[in-house]
Amino acid sequence: MTVRTRILLTLVLVSAAFCGALLLIRRDQSEFFQKVVETREREWRQAVERFLQRQERPPAAMVGDLATELDLVAALEANDPALAAAALDDKTLKSRALHAVWLYRADGTLLHAHSLPTAAQQLDRQPLPGVDLRALLARDPQPHFYFEFPGSSGGAQRRFVEVRGTPVVGKVDNADGSPRALGTLFAGCLLDRQDVTDLPLLHLDDQVELVAATAPVPGETEHTLSFAAPLRDWQGREIGRFVVWNNLRELAAVESRGERHLAATVAAVLLLFAVIFLALSRAILRPLAVIARSLDERVDAPLLPLLGQRSEIGDLARLVRDHLQQSSALVQEMNRRINTQTALRESDEMLRHSQKLEAVGRLAGGVAHDFNNLLTAIIGYASLLRRRCAHDPAALQEAQLIHQAGEQAAGLTRQLLAFSRKQLLLPKVVDLNQIVRQLERLLQRIIGERIEVITDLCSVASCVRADPGQIEQVIVNLGVNARDAMPHGGRLTIRTTDSVLDGAAAELSLPPGRYVVLEVSDVGEGMDAETRAQIFEPFFTTKAPGKGTGLGLSTVYGIVRQSHGTVTVESERGHGTTFRIYLPWQDGAPEVVEVAVPALEPARVPASVLVVEDEEIVRDLVVEVLRGEGYRVAGADRGSEALRLVREDFRDVDLLISDLVMPEMNGSEVARRVRELAPLARVLFVSGYSESDIADQGLGELKFEVLQKPFTPEVLVRKVREILDSSSSSSSSGGGG
Repeated sequence: MTVRTRILLTLVLVSAAFCGALLLIRRDQSEFFQKVVETREREWRQAVERFLQRQERPPAAMVGDLATELDLVAALEANDPALAAAALDDKTLKSRALHAVWLYRADGTLLHAHSLPTAAQQLDRQPLPGVDLRALLARDPQPHFYFEFPGSSGGAQRRFVEVRGTPVVGKVDNADGSPRALGTLFAGCLLDRQDVTDLPLLHLDDQVELVAATAPVPGETEHTLSFAAPLRDWQGREIGRFVVWNNLRELAAVESRGERHLAATVAAVLLLFAVIFLALSRAILRPLAVIARSLDERVDAPLLPLLGQRSEIGDLARLVRDHLQQSSALVQEMNRRINTQTALRESDEMLRHSQKLEAVGRLAGGVAHDFNNLLTAIIGYASLLRRRCAHDPAALQEAQLIHQAGEQAAGLTRQLLAFSRKQLLLPKVVDLNQIVRQLERLLQRIIGERIEVITDLCSVASCVRADPGQIEQVIVNLGVNARDAMPHGGRLTIRTTDSVLDGAAAELSLPPGRYVVLEVSDVGEGMDAETRAQIFEPFFTTKAPGKGTGLGLSTVYGIVRQSHGTVTVESERGHGTTFRIYLPWQDGAPEVVEVAVPALEPARVPASVLVVEDEEIVRDLVVEVLRGEGYRVAGADRGSEALRLVREDFRDVDLLISDLVMPEMNGSEVARRVRELAPLARVLFVSGYSESDIADQGLGELKFEVLQKPFTPEVLVRKVREILDSSSSSSSSGGGG
């Protein structure tokens, strides 16, 4: 017999003995306890019925017949307290087992109150304590409630008064034919400890008590069976309880008997386990000691007598022998773990580098955003100077140079915003293959004829959601970077593929899924590891001074990251460079958007424009340009000033032009509050922020347009005319319908 068989047989025997004992105990306790519970419930039910019969006040008949007495009707009709006192004397109360009565007129005033002098001298000296009579009778014409006897709440024993009421109906009918209620009669019965202790006891241990609503059962133990009837006031709140309980000795006997049975069962099981231990020690414990000694001494000689056994002990001995022979495999495993830790350290280094780029990007984005305000003014006023100096060639040339320098600076800020992922994108579903095909000829002219451009595009549409202009900028920047790496000519390969990332997605900091991969490879000089680590940092360049800004690859990095993708680089000195761009694959056909640019025309209809901008130089420029186009324009440097203008002089404002970020009130709040005052006003935000940053302003359902900073006066006027013309067209079509 194997060791497993022996153990299984032993466990079966122990489980059978233990479960049999528990079943016997359970059945015995259940039967006994069920009998006790059934007996107590039956006796309590009978006792309550006897108690109610002894009191001679069934719930429905306590005051019903008393209210029909002709003397009470006569007393209420005559409004005579003396007649009421004669009808409600001590004899009448005693015959109905009552302690007090109150007779109220129909208007809610007390006509007469009387109580037995031996029961409760205070009951007839006051109306029903704390009762809103009108609210009570409106809810229930025949109320039934309790109140605590005055002066008893502070003592250990509680006293309550049970009150029932019924209307007193006269002979005269109402207009609808129903009897007219002359008043209301309330009858009260005092309940105290003496009354409830007169309940016929069921057992010597039975206890009966009147207690407060929140009081526990007096003397309650784990063996207590109890019954509690709530006593509620005129508002339905529980103010006391009528409690019957019994600390049953039968339950204690059941528990004691169960404990004795359980102790006997445990003792039997312990004895059985001792026998099993002695029987199995020779078959199991001694071989285990031999195996333990072999492990401590690192030798397999003690295991030889056990290796031939066909049992679990023999299997364990053979496993230990195999373990001792596989120590070299453990060394290899440790080497593998060391290599894994090295890879993890490299991943941490990549993460720190990514965080460094994020920090530099935030700084660059903030600088570029502030610089955009200055460039807006520089380019705008330069454009105005060109108009005004059209007849002065020298001044016109100087204005053009200022405008050209401003545009060059704006290009640098756009690159900084692209790296920091703060530029405004216009994403749509585009086919990456189509963009490469359309750009191939232009790219060839940019990089020169000495470099061969080869395209290897995926056979199916490679659709992504991105700004097509920015994707073109990415391809051109990578092409120019490859041209500079191949000064003597070479080969540039652009390839698109479809890839599904699962485990590799974590290494690229991307969620798993399907991606389109744009690969740009050259056969140029390549880069070393130190250069690769800094290649995406802004203003980093390996070119000679004056040959580059160092923003080309940082712009690529920012555009790709803002498009929810990533970019990787593989390069070695003398073996060329490969950039791989991963963009999320999009389902559906590419979008085709036709953009119509309207010609600049003088304002056809008068329009009011409100400009809200905290930068004074930008605000003055916008106001001057729009006034020159014939618009009625007002400027404000903060949200509160704009709201004041709308309330006083600009309630008919047609267009609100506002910056998004201002110190007192942001642009979204200004737009919402202006629209409350002028519901037909259109909204144009001028900002250098990206669409994600604009969404963070909490614009919600507000409809608006966005103009990217910096802008020229021509672009501003065209945008304003486009918004106002669309508003005018909508109004015309709506009026014609």
